[in-house]
Amino acid sequence: MAALLRGVRAGRALRGLASVVAAPAATNPQCSGLRRGFHCAALRLQDESKSDKPSSSSSSTYHEHYQAHSAEQDTAAASQGDSASDPVAEEAARPNTSYQDQSGEQGEEYETEEQLQARILTAALEFVPQHGWSMEAIASAAETLGLSSASTGMFYNGAGDLVLHFITQCNSQLTDILAEQHKQIQLGQAEPKKTADFLRDAVETRLRMYIPYVETWPQAMSILLLPHNIPDSLKHLSTLVDDIWYYAGDRSTDMNWYTKRAALTGIYNTTELVMVQDSSPDFQETWNFLDNRIQDVVNMATTAKQVQSTGETVVQGLMGAAVTLKNLTGMNQRR
Repeated sequence: MAALLRGVRAGRALRGLASVVAAPAATNPQCSGLRRGFHCAALRLQDESKSDKPSSSSSSTYHEHYQAHSAEQDTAAASQGDSASDPVAEEAARPNTSYQDQSGEQGEEYETEEQLQARILTAALEFVPQHGWSMEAIASAAETLGLSSASTGMFYNGAGDLVLHFITQCNSQLTDILAEQHKQIQLGQAEPKKTADFLRDAVETRLRMYIPYVETWPQAMSILLLPHNIPDSLKHLSTLVDDIWYYAGDRSTDMNWYTKRAALTGIYNTTELVMVQDSSPDFQETWNFLDNRIQDVVNMATTAKQVQSTGETVVQGLMGAAVTLKNLTGMNQRR
């Protein structure tokens, strides 16, 4: 642009010089005019050279600004590359998707209300020895997790939700243990147990889960006996007994299915009552009581089989005696 301006101005100066040269040069005043024309042309060229200096400086300023801007862009690109290679910086720059966005879609880390309740109740178990099975334990757990104490309003059943959550957790742990033992037996890594030994070990394993809370467990038992908690309590108990018998190998479909589960339910409940009153080392009296009750069931089953076998023998004997009597009296003779 500056070169174009210089060319235009130089052209104007040359046109003025040409007009001076084209005029007749007969007299001296005209010669002096020619000198003045050359002098004016020289002055114009000098002025143009002076006026070109600011434009060149502005051009250099523009180039310096462009270079600085390019350097800034290079620095920003380098910093972005560093942040992309750093997982921590990338995670910090990533937007939070833990909750619902404007479109209503749930993020991959979204926590449902049921999951939040389970997390609070699991944390509340640490406060049971201090506060018992109560809403205070749930409120303390919520505060520990950084939640407001008002979050306890999600638990409409109060302390009953805490007790039932603990029972569900224990039943799930026992099922996992029994399933793992069953898998080892199928793989030939362990020998199968007798039914009596299996029942005894399963009940003991389940009751030992109460030991960290045995001092406050009578309170939990009283909560389970409240009318609105009885249905859920019976459901968890029946599920527990059914799982134990299933992994014990019971596949009966007749009345024995009910009698076996009723007998094991009675054993479990009575042993639980003995446990909360037991003060012996490692609850040894409780496990002795459990051994005796399991043996009673085994003896009862054996006695029932013996009675059934004896009854069949007696019936067969009576039928044989009746046939013999008929033969003696001649009633079986053909006529």
